[in-house]
Amino acid sequence: MEELRYPVSTASFERIRTDNFVYVDKTEYVHSLVSTPGFYFLGRPRRFGKSLLISTIEAYYLGKRELFKGLAIDRLQPEGWESYPVLHFDLSGKAYLDEGSLLSYLDMQLNKWEIKYGITNPRGAVDERFNILIEATAITTGKKVVILIDEYDSPLVHTIGNNELQEIYRTQLHGFYSVMKKSDSNIQFCMLTGVTKFGKISVFSGLNNIRDISFENQYAGICGITEKELHSYFQDGVEALAEVEGWTVDETFYQLKFNYNGYHFSSNLLDVYNPFSVLNALLEQEISDFWCASGMPTLLLESLKNLDYDLEELNGTMASVQLLDNLSVYQTNPVSLFYQTGYLTIKDYDKSSRLYTLGYPNREVERGILADILKFYVPDNIDANATAILMRESLRKGNPEKFITRLKSFLSGVPSKLRTHIAKYENYYHTIFYCIASLIGLETHVEYNTSNGYIDILIKTDNYIYVIELKINGDAQSAIRQIDDKRYAAPFEADSRKVYEIGIGFSRETNSIESYIIKEI
Repeated sequence: MEELRYPVSTASFERIRTDNFVYVDKTEYVHSLVSTPGFYFLGRPRRFGKSLLISTIEAYYLGKRELFKGLAIDRLQPEGWESYPVLHFDLSGKAYLDEGSLLSYLDMQLNKWEIKYGITNPRGAVDERFNILIEATAITTGKKVVILIDEYDSPLVHTIGNNELQEIYRTQLHGFYSVMKKSDSNIQFCMLTGVTKFGKISVFSGLNNIRDISFENQYAGICGITEKELHSYFQDGVEALAEVEGWTVDETFYQLKFNYNGYHFSSNLLDVYNPFSVLNALLEQEISDFWCASGMPTLLLESLKNLDYDLEELNGTMASVQLLDNLSVYQTNPVSLFYQTGYLTIKDYDKSSRLYTLGYPNREVERGILADILKFYVPDNIDANATAILMRESLRKGNPEKFITRLKSFLSGVPSKLRTHIAKYENYYHTIFYCIASLIGLETHVEYNTSNGYIDILIKTDNYIYVIELKINGDAQSAIRQIDDKRYAAPFEADSRKVYEIGIGFSRETNSIESYIIKEI
C-alpha cells in the first residue's frame, strides 16, 4: 500500500499538486464560481480549507493548466483557459497590536505589487494606492484584475473586545475594500474569505455588490470533506488507521464520523467533516482532538461568563440566518460567535419559520469546549478530562460514594474568587456540573423531564441509574426529600438496572459539597 501524503502544514495548491499530497478535488466549485465572474464572500471556521481554496482560484487565474490535469475543472472546461493578473492579499500572517499595524501590513502588501507593475514613488493613503494599483495593473497587462483576499477579517477578530482599536481597523478596512466597488470595471473576479461577518456595520457596507455564498446549498461542501470524499480519497488511510487501532474499517469510519463529522453550512444539511482533524488523525494514526487543541478563542469562554449565558441552551438553540450572519451582536448574544467560529453548527432547518436549530458538530468539539470551559473554573494543576474519566469509572462500577468523593475534591480546588465573575451563583455550579456530566461520556441528561418535574442530573450506565438532585445553599436531606416527594425514580422502577438516588448540598461559603446522601432503591 502506497503511503499517502497529507497536506496538514501547507495550503498551497501548487505544492500539493506537484509534491503528490492528497488533494480533495474542489475544482467543480471553482468552475462554478469563475463561470459567473463577480464579487464573492465565503465564511468558514479556522483551518477549514479557505486558504487552499483561494490558492486554487489563484492558480486557475494565473493559467497554470498543468496543475489541474485530471481534475473536475479540466473536464468541465476543456478549452478557453485565459490567464489574468492576480492580486492576492493574506491578512492572517500579522499580529495586529496597535493603530498602525494594519496600515503597515497593507503598505507592505501594496508595495510588492507596485514594484511588480512599475508604479514608482507611490503616494497617498493605502486605499488611494490600491485604486491606482488596480487601474495600473489593468492598463499594463491589458487584462482585468483578479483580487483574492484571504482572512479579510483577521484584524477585527484579533481585536474583538478592544472596541477602540477595532473601530479604527474597521474604518481602515472599510476604506480599503470600498475601492473595489469604484474599480469594478477593471476587476474580473474578486473573492474574500474569513471566519466572521459583522452584519450591517460591516466593512462590506462599502462593497454592496458582493455575493455571500456562506449559507448557499450550492456551495455547502466547498470547504471541508464530505462523506463521499472521505471514502473516495482516504480509504487507504482509514485502513491503515484501522490496523493500528485494531478496529474494523467500518468501525474506523464510525470513529472519524463520531469525532469529526457533523458540520452543516446550509439548509440542505450536507454532512461536512473537519478537514484539519481528519488529515491529522490519518497522519498521526490516532483519534485525538486536533482542531480543538490548536486553540479555542478565549473570547468564546469570556462571552459565556460575562453574559451569564446558559451553557445548555447553546446545544439546541434556534436562530435566524440574520442572527448567525451578524457577529456585531456577540456582546449580548454569543450564538453567532459560536456558530461562525465553528463551535456550533446547523443541525436542522425549519422552512416555515426559517429558523435554524444549532448544536455541537461532533464529539471533538463538545469535549473540547466543555473541557476548556472547565479550565476557566479550575486551577491549571487539575486535569478536568482525567477527573471525568475517574468519575466515570466510579459510576460504571456502582460506587457513587467514590464519585462524590472525587467530585468534592475537584470542587474544592476551584478558586473562590471565581464566584465574583458569575452573575448568578447557581449558574456557576450548573455550568461545572453540566461540563463534568458531559465529559464523563456516559448517557447523561441534565434537567431530565418527568411527569412531576425535572431531575437535575440523570446518569445511566449498563448496570446502574443515578438520579441526582442538587441544592445550592441547601442540604442533602432536602434534595433527597424532593426526589422522593416528586417520585423522580418512578420511571425506572421496571428497569433491571440498580437505581441510586443522590442528594447533594452545596455551600456558597465553602464553595464545595457540604452534605450528601446516597440512597439505593
